[in-house]
Amino acid sequence: MFSRHFAGALGSVALLCGVATANAEPSEYHQPHLEASLGARVSGVADAGFDPFAESDALAQVSLGLGGTLLAQGPFSLAAYGFWDYGARSSQVRGEATALSVHRLSIGPEARYHLLPRLYLFAHVLPAFAHSEATLDDGVAQVQREARHWAYGVDGAAGAAFEMYRRPGQRIRPALWLVAEGGYGYLGSSGLLLKAKENAGAPERAEPVDLGSLSLKGPYARLSVAFAL
Repeated sequence: MFSRHFAGALGSVALLCGVATANAEPSEYHQPHLEASLGARVSGVADAGFDPFAESDALAQVSLGLGGTLLAQGPFSLAAYGFWDYGARSSQVRGEATALSVHRLSIGPEARYHLLPRLYLFAHVLPAFAHSEATLDDGVAQVQREARHWAYGVDGAAGAAFEMYRRPGQRIRPALWLVAEGGYGYLGSSGLLLKAKENAGAPERAEPVDLGSLSLKGPYARLSVAFAL
């Protein structure tokens, strides 16, 4: 599913780039120096620990990005880029409501190559850090149980960006880019030992509920719109 969506996005970019060749300027006029992006990331999480919180393997997250070019030489450039992704899922286990929320932060270098002034390919390997909060509404004990964890890993991806618009001018020329990427995100496992929240009034005999472990690893695709200077 993810490969089809990503291939479709890249196909759209390739179709649009045919418009870009007329009156083309050198690539250095189009290299983003500073940029901020807003988009969506969808991951496929096949780990069994994800099942209590979702009826499918999809984890959709809003994605915010911020980056800038460090070095540029002809069509090649090296940038630093970081992303913050947030998403949540909810489901039921034996009739009890469950929920999972995930914050993911990734930051690192990104290599770029301009095939055309308004089209570049890129690849990055970004160290990643994720904070997850899992909850279970225990109707028997009349208490909410939770487990919070940090996990560490890496995101590796490749993609393409197409310049949809650039304001004419010679000095400050804001631009909008359509950015599509696909790759694999790895995160280590974290335990799902759900304990009653402190000061929640749970009986002393209430034991933690062990749902095993969870690793939010899997393939992902991201589609964003970036504002660049």
